[in-house]
Amino acid sequence: MAEGVDANSRRAEGDDLDAPGVERLLALSDGVVAIALTLLVLQLVVPPIEGVSSADARSASYLWHQLAGDGVDQFIAYVVSFYVIAQFWLTHHRVFRTIRGHAEGLAWWNFTFLFTITLMPFTSELLGRFGANPVSIDLFAANLLLASLATQGVRIYARNHHLEQAGVDDRDRRAGFFRACWLALVVIATGTLAWFQPRLAMYGWLLILPGHRIADLLTDRFPGPRASSDAPA
Repeated sequence: MAEGVDANSRRAEGDDLDAPGVERLLALSDGVVAIALTLLVLQLVVPPIEGVSSADARSASYLWHQLAGDGVDQFIAYVVSFYVIAQFWLTHHRVFRTIRGHAEGLAWWNFTFLFTITLMPFTSELLGRFGANPVSIDLFAANLLLASLATQGVRIYARNHHLEQAGVDDRDRRAGFFRACWLALVVIATGTLAWFQPRLAMYGWLLILPGHRIADLLTDRFPGPRASSDAPA
């Protein structure tokens, strides 16, 4: 009987035995992200060779002209999408590195995150093919914003349900908040600009790339409240 009590006391608060463990959630997430990254490259279309004269097929200028057309938009959409998914994967692992328990609600928030990641190959290809269309830009923007909100939702759920480890680095938490704010700012700005200057709005996605560095600078600039010196050990 005592052993059963001790076993129950060792369980993290909020654990749900019917929910998948953190390790399984991470394994599933890694697999889904890997597939999404692989699918992204399928949007890069090789110029067709059918109907092309042998002289054009050997011409460097002809091939460059084909690649420099719609291929530029597709490549930019691919680079931005690959980078964004990689950043979401890193953030996802930083969040789960601090989680010590599991619950069904946490699993559903993680599925919400994976839903947004699996949509990204579609919205990225849409952006690559219709780079001058404001609707495609806004759909890609909405996809990024939902992914960021889902990531923050995982973090907030874990914190509110006491699933985080003790002594979580507050700096990492604030840096994650600033990264989400920077992404939201870029999303809103480019989504609005898309209806006036769609081409400029699409290239505005490149502003996402320095987001990690900007978040670190803001975290150092605004360190947040210090812990009280007379706080209990």
